[in-house]
Amino acid sequence: MGQAIQAQCEQSDFKAMDFQLEVKDLNDVSAVIDFSSPDGFIACIDFCIENSIPLISGTTGLSANHLKKVGNAKKSVPILLASNMSLGISNLKSSIEHYLLSINSPTKCKIIEIHHKNKKDSPSGTAIEIQSFLENLPESNIDRPIDVESYRIGNIFGIHRIVFENAEGITTFQHIANSRNIFARGALQAAKWIHSKEAGEYTFADFLNKKL
Repeated sequence: MGQAIQAQCEQSDFKAMDFQLEVKDLNDVSAVIDFSSPDGFIACIDFCIENSIPLISGTTGLSANHLKKVGNAKKSVPILLASNMSLGISNLKSSIEHYLLSINSPTKCKIIEIHHKNKKDSPSGTAIEIQSFLENLPESNIDRPIDVESYRIGNIFGIHRIVFENAEGITTFQHIANSRNIFARGALQAAKWIHSKEAGEYTFADFLNKKL
């Protein structure tokens, strides 16, 4: 993701730097963008607290201790956590909500997520987010539990497929990421947006609602 963000910066008016390696003028830093690891996340959030800089993080696999750290940090800096920073996933959830509210019969649901073989967390953060979204959707007729299947294959950037099956038939929704650029662009735009926000915890939906 670091290379994708750097490439997007070169095509825009953004400038990227490695906060661990370079001497920085912190007055020119809008936000720290983190797509690292749970351990890297701690280093990022500590740096942001120390220097009063907003944090954008797409790191997944965070534990309860990580989230406790977020709870303390959001009192002093704005933090946006998102397992997926693409507009496509937001549109996917909106389409699913419209579909579920239009049917009356009970329906089974299965989430299938496929990522590259080096992705460590399973299921993906996006799959967990979609599962939570579905489980908390009011007035839906989804049978519980909602199963999640995870596969790690080749160099796939990310496929999320949601399959509904009921008496009327099978309906499938799917999002395929063709590159990391969609996540990099979303993170950069969110970083620009959060720079002017008050301390607190934000979601990618908060950014999209303000942006759109």
